[in-house]
Amino acid sequence: MINYDPSNRLQVILSYRGTVIPSVLTYMIWIIIWTAFLIFINEYTAQFTEDNIGYISKINLGSQMHTFLGAALVFLLVMRTNSSYDRYWEGRKQLGALGIAARSLAVKANSVIPMDEKGFRSEVSSLIGAFVLSVKEHLRDGITPKELKGLSSANREELGNYTSPINGILNILSLRLHSCIERKWVHPPEYGSFNASLDDLQAALRALDRIRYTPLPFAYVNQLKVFMLIYLSTLPMVLIPDFHFYTIIPMFFAVYALVGMEEIGIEIEDPFGDDPNDLPIEKICQATKRDVAEILGVRKD
Repeated sequence: MINYDPSNRLQVILSYRGTVIPSVLTYMIWIIIWTAFLIFINEYTAQFTEDNIGYISKINLGSQMHTFLGAALVFLLVMRTNSSYDRYWEGRKQLGALGIAARSLAVKANSVIPMDEKGFRSEVSSLIGAFVLSVKEHLRDGITPKELKGLSSANREELGNYTSPINGILNILSLRLHSCIERKWVHPPEYGSFNASLDDLQAALRALDRIRYTPLPFAYVNQLKVFMLIYLSTLPMVLIPDFHFYTIIPMFFAVYALVGMEEIGIEIEDPFGDDPNDLPIEKICQATKRDVAEILGVRKD
């Protein structure tokens, strides 16, 4: 995620990193080439008026229908962008819920585990931290040994019994916390609060899964892209009679505005990557891991 000063208008306007310009550029070049071709056809086939002062364009599609279609296209783009931002904001809320659940579990564990049980505290802390970091990588390209390096060799060996490391971590953590009953650190009725926090961790994980692995319906995306291509391909035929050679200028801004809005939606609909406009998931998860370690009184990695 890019940190910026919204009050510094000039810096925001002149920024390149994080904008849609790289994504729009190829599309823009092809539309400009198509526009130039139509201008060439029109200028060399136009008929001069009787007084030879002006000329009648061969290419003249009319503006009324195109104005109506343009309004419909903008409406679709707004819906597309709003849908993507809803996913972006829901992703941020669920990352917050994950952090709250992890910290809450650490606070509960800290209140029952004796202070002299350094090894047990360290194990619980490392398991919670590994779970949070594993969620981050689960939402990306998959869990790697890097996220599990804080675990003890015994824990990593236990994980070998599970096909899913993230489920394994959660199950081992649950077993360790349940052992607090056997150690007489907590009474069975009080253990329900630990289960509630473990359930919250799972709920946040599944909510994040829902966002990551449920793309927008293909039919909707296809319809928008086809509609936009037809609209932008025919727009020069509306503008050429009035702008002639200068048609390229309004076409440049039309492509930048319309395709740019679509590209923004595409970029933020999956907010868990490492693109400039994605959520700062690495920072959020690392901060959660540090807070858990601090709550449990474990020295930071």
